[in-house]
Amino acid sequence: MLLTDALIQEIRQLINKYPHPRSALGPALHAVQRELGWISPEAEEEVAALFGLDPAEVHAFVGFYNMYYKEPKGVYHIEVCTNVSCKLRGADQCAHHLMERVGVHDWGETSEDGLFTVDHAECMGSCGTAPMMSVRKRGQELPRYYEQLTPERIDQIIEELRANVDKPLPVEPDPMGPAHFGGMETKVLLARVTKPDSHRIDTYLADGGYEALRKALLEMTPEQVVEEVKASGLRGRGGAGFPAGVKWSFVPKDVFPRYLVCNADESEPGTFKDRMLMEYDPHQVIEGIIISAYAIQAEKAFIYIRGEYGFPYARLQQAVDEAYEKGFLGQNILGTDFSLDIIVHRGAGAYICGEETALLTSLEGYRGHPRLKPPFPAAVGLYGKPTIINNVETLANVPHIIKHGAEWYRQFGTEKSPGFRLFSVSGEVKKPGLYELPHGITLRELIYEYAGGTLDDRPIKAVIPGGLSMPMLTAEHLDVAMDFESVQAAGSLLGSAGVIVVCEGTPILDVMARAIAFYREESCGKCAPCREGVPWLEKIVLRIRDGKGRKEDLDEILRLSKFIEQQTFCPFGPAAVWGQQSAIKHFREELEAYIEETNPTGEPPTLPVRPIYRPDVGEPAKERA
Repeated sequence: MLLTDALIQEIRQLINKYPHPRSALGPALHAVQRELGWISPEAEEEVAALFGLDPAEVHAFVGFYNMYYKEPKGVYHIEVCTNVSCKLRGADQCAHHLMERVGVHDWGETSEDGLFTVDHAECMGSCGTAPMMSVRKRGQELPRYYEQLTPERIDQIIEELRANVDKPLPVEPDPMGPAHFGGMETKVLLARVTKPDSHRIDTYLADGGYEALRKALLEMTPEQVVEEVKASGLRGRGGAGFPAGVKWSFVPKDVFPRYLVCNADESEPGTFKDRMLMEYDPHQVIEGIIISAYAIQAEKAFIYIRGEYGFPYARLQQAVDEAYEKGFLGQNILGTDFSLDIIVHRGAGAYICGEETALLTSLEGYRGHPRLKPPFPAAVGLYGKPTIINNVETLANVPHIIKHGAEWYRQFGTEKSPGFRLFSVSGEVKKPGLYELPHGITLRELIYEYAGGTLDDRPIKAVIPGGLSMPMLTAEHLDVAMDFESVQAAGSLLGSAGVIVVCEGTPILDVMARAIAFYREESCGKCAPCREGVPWLEKIVLRIRDGKGRKEDLDEILRLSKFIEQQTFCPFGPAAVWGQQSAIKHFREELEAYIEETNPTGEPPTLPVRPIYRPDVGEPAKERA
């Protein structure tokens, strides 16, 4: 037996925690990996026996999520974020330096002394403090972030890791300071984030925390809470922008149990707003969850947090425990008939689980594949029961709406996009960070008045306004108002309000190549247009980058992307191609000039091998067997 008696007991406690035992599969595997260092086929068999599953089911689950190790790693598993925001801040150079420093030559290699395994990673929600890397130590479940990297900082970190190899690795990020916080003079969601101990319940209560919950439970009916949020016009902050109160009203009457799920799987590149809220003011989020659960009459809520977010997970779990101790969670909250339990559930590394139905599938203990809609989760969701899924930022707004009223909330923003927004600004700006501002502020104001302008005062080339999956805008769009309607009218979408700035001097082809590599890596593989089409797009983009492209390739990208955009099961397909389409639309002249320069004879391309993304480290790897 590989699993110790203590580990088996821990897994059984996890199983008892959930309404349906299989939901504990992911957390159980996290525990197994913590104890054994990786998840071997033998470990999969023993876990399967505890859950009453076929070992093939556990093997398929492990294979889907990239945070489960299928082979042993070094004492320290280092993952360097190489996604667009980090790349724009020098991630590739940091990766080169790190590899030289620990003595490895390619991604996935382990140093000769067995201490370090180095990999690249997709976005880990540290765009405002880029470049960054995550380190997980053998025997520990949660990773630690190291941010604002430079070659000198990397040297220091490696020496510290070597010197402390026998000590636990702290979960709290390397103390380089948070991203810039700014925005409105009187902030709401970010009002407390810079205060000492802002994550603790005592400071939250001292600042008026949980007063909105008292008002909701003692002075309002659930229906009145729904109507107040509906009247506020609060729109979902996860990307789609659907009105939250309207979504709540879709829950069918007299069907129980019901569930509320907080979507904290923040994995959209360029987005880090939810991470900041969970790290610095988790009780604001929890109070929003409790009020929202009361509104829909759910007695069980889940926070599905991405596995890479170790420190936010620790902060959230601590806050949940504090809320139980103070009587804000559990049975008969504040002496009422309303009861609520919250489970904080860690994912295991899958971008697709940010899509609400894939999240539910993952929460139930399966591979994170999206579901067909309709039926929508409000009617048939978690465990087949009515389920409301809201983003972290959405829920953090709820206590303020209940406390101050819908009319107060609507004084901010625009008529159709009321309220304030957390704008994550990253890329080639002087002050990347998180800015709380009303809907309707222009891109120009956001970048130049709040984010300090561009690096070296370079002209802006492109702006991605709503996370990497949204179409690019150009310098001609800087006076576009940052609200749902205006950004859409300009040819993009507000999405998660993750603003990535690209300046002149940065080749647009580099952005295209890194973006399409991300979507190839993160496809869940459920449907063919994504599974097969996105890698083909990447082959073409890399062929152009490697000097073997033809102008016709640009039209071929557009042709293939139409099939992917229109025929995938979920929004992942459009997200994968919108950036490529908009890059060609706005920068075709630049791309054609590059093709002419690098392949002047227009020689027919040769069929490339399937690439594995390796940012400027040697040649593209050959296809795996």
